[in-house]
Amino acid sequence: MAVEKLSVSLPDIVAARARRAADRAGVPLSAWLAQAAEAAADLAEAQAAAQEYAARFGEPDPDELAQIRGQLVEAGVGSPESQEEASARAAALARLLGSPNERRAG
Repeated sequence: MAVEKLSVSLPDIVAARARRAADRAGVPLSAWLAQAAEAAADLAEAQAAAQEYAARFGEPDPDELAQIRGQLVEAGVGSPESQEEASARAAALARLLGSPNERRAG
């Protein structure tokens, strides 16, 4: 996977919190920030898609919306993910993508 090296500025408190979170997750800060950025980008893209859908087809009626929310809850969307689940998901994705790190470990 190609990477792009960036220089970013973060408020001191945000940088400290990110470092603590990365330490707790057992990953380098850059990997933790990449995961956080990916999650934020996924959410932004999903919100944009929902807005586009609503502009094109109109808002769902309240009953449809309640049904959709129920299906999302049943699917576990929005539920907190344990570190074990996150690690398993990352390992599975690495295997699917043929990550060099996974090839060495596997």
